[in-house]
Amino acid sequence: MVLANRPWRLVRDLSKVLVAIVGSAGFFVVNSNAWAIADTQDVGRLVLIAVVALVGLGAWLIIAHSLWENSTRTPDPALMRRINIATLLTLLMGLLFAYLVLYAVVLTAMALVVPSGSMSSNLSHDAVFEDYAAAAWFATSMAIVVGAIGSGLESDDEVRETISRYRPQSPGTQDESASAAPSPTSDD
Repeated sequence: MVLANRPWRLVRDLSKVLVAIVGSAGFFVVNSNAWAIADTQDVGRLVLIAVVALVGLGAWLIIAHSLWENSTRTPDPALMRRINIATLLTLLMGLLFAYLVLYAVVLTAMALVVPSGSMSSNLSHDAVFEDYAAAAWFATSMAIVVGAIGSGLESDDEVRETISRYRPQSPGTQDESASAAPSPTSDD
């Protein structure tokens, strides 16, 4: 189910989330206050910030768009549990993939548009690769947080279709078309 949901396309297919994430990432790339905040963080705290941002966006998507299925109110609770697990795994893989891609893009953008002299003068020490890496990490995490705002602009149907492309139906349901595996498309 998770592979049929194509988690690597999660953020790309949620266009309003993507716009919010990329737009805010651009802001954080050139924001010297963000560089200074990142400069004061250790790796543990940067990891914590990233985890909180990713869990927050995932939880927001689940809650705001009613993606969690109540397994106690169905004739097949085991199926609903599998669907919920598939939803969680799809979100986890999709958001991690998006985070890694965004981090690479932000780090590249910082290397191209932020001169080391400018960063050095704002940090009051020579800027090295680790400073760029930390600033990009912080910018990526903050952009993911802003992505939660963008997810509120997506319709429930758009989010459900993106995260749950493949959902088997419980026995006895009317709609058998949703239980068929999606056909491959040229943009996979």
